[in-house]
Amino acid sequence: MQEFQQYAEKLQQLMTDMQDQVPQHATGEDAQGAVSVTLGPDRLPESIKVASDWQRRQPPENLGPAVVDAYGSAMSEQMEGWARTLEQSGWEERAAELEGMPDVPGSGTGPVAPPEVPRQDRDPVRPRPMEDVVEDTLSGLDALDRLDVDSFRAPEVTGEAAARRVVIGLTAHSLVSCDVDPQWAAQQSSIRLSQALNEALRHARAKLEDVQSPGAAQIADLNPQGLMNEFLAILNDPQRLL
Repeated sequence: MQEFQQYAEKLQQLMTDMQDQVPQHATGEDAQGAVSVTLGPDRLPESIKVASDWQRRQPPENLGPAVVDAYGSAMSEQMEGWARTLEQSGWEERAAELEGMPDVPGSGTGPVAPPEVPRQDRDPVRPRPMEDVVEDTLSGLDALDRLDVDSFRAPEVTGEAAARRVVIGLTAHSLVSCDVDPQWAAQQSSIRLSQALNEALRHARAKLEDVQSPGAAQIADLNPQGLMNEFLAILNDPQRLL
């Protein structure tokens, strides 16, 4: 168990270190350079800028798709930067060291102590009767079985600006759409367009804080952590199993 714990800790540290290597910001442009998008630490757009000569680079009806293209370019830049940083960090050597650790906990010589039930969150828990905990667990498993993949899809939100002439669609993981009224855009300066795009972006990002997928909401309602704590408390008191 001690060897397994060391392995788990090193693996977790490796994954954390790899995640920390992701560039905090990245900027990309569409192929014609009409729009640039800068990503924030959450990998969502942080700001959008329209080039002063955008109409020479893109027709008005392509402005929305250009924003999406610029976002994709920024994502590629971020991933390429991540790959370069990881290559320099020696993560492959660290991963190879983990592969060399024992696969089976307690494979070393000497007696192996039985695993101790974790004490975190256990002492303050007063579990209900065993049959009640099992019933809630089975009910939760039935509810999960009724969920499908679509239940866990990241919900999309939209932000608007300029009387709905600019609409941006986001999920918690990506920018998925951008619509700009071409007739309105043709009459605007690059500064005004940038302002409207960023206003719509802010509105969409604000909405993301209050939404989650139906599946995620249902899992939260099942209180799996609470049930786990009750089971741990019951296991710590074998008399409850009789």
